[in-house]
Amino acid sequence: MARLVPWDPWRELQELEESIDRLLSRLARPFREERRRLAPWFPAVDVLEEEDNIVVRADLPGVSKENVRILVSDEEITITGEVKREEEVKGKNYYRSERAYGSFSRTIPLPVPVERDKAKATFKDGVLEIVVPKAKGPGPNQVEIRPE
Repeated sequence: MARLVPWDPWRELQELEESIDRLLSRLARPFREERRRLAPWFPAVDVLEEEDNIVVRADLPGVSKENVRILVSDEEITITGEVKREEEVKGKNYYRSERAYGSFSRTIPLPVPVERDKAKATFKDGVLEIVVPKAKGPGPNQVEIRPE
């Protein structure tokens, strides 16, 4: 004699939810990839505090140094530029061509005051390095006040 399994509506709903999730995931995949490709790009940045300098390194793959602008203030460094990247891949049975264009801007707060007039920058192999000497002398002036 066959044994009947009791009907569980919660299990049915869970299976339906999982099926809908799989379907929506498959349908949304091309849009996620397109959004990722067109999303704003921000360069990866390292900030190092040495004894006398602050060193900022930014990865700028595919960016030429002519398309990079650096602004240094006492408290922050702003790197702006433009990405113009083209990639073409040809194979025996396929062809793919992708282009990426757009501008970027990244502002990096500095941990200490710096001497902005003495900043220097180098750009090699897609890595921008900015070296800024720390400001000499006392930090910002402080005033102590007492409540009346």
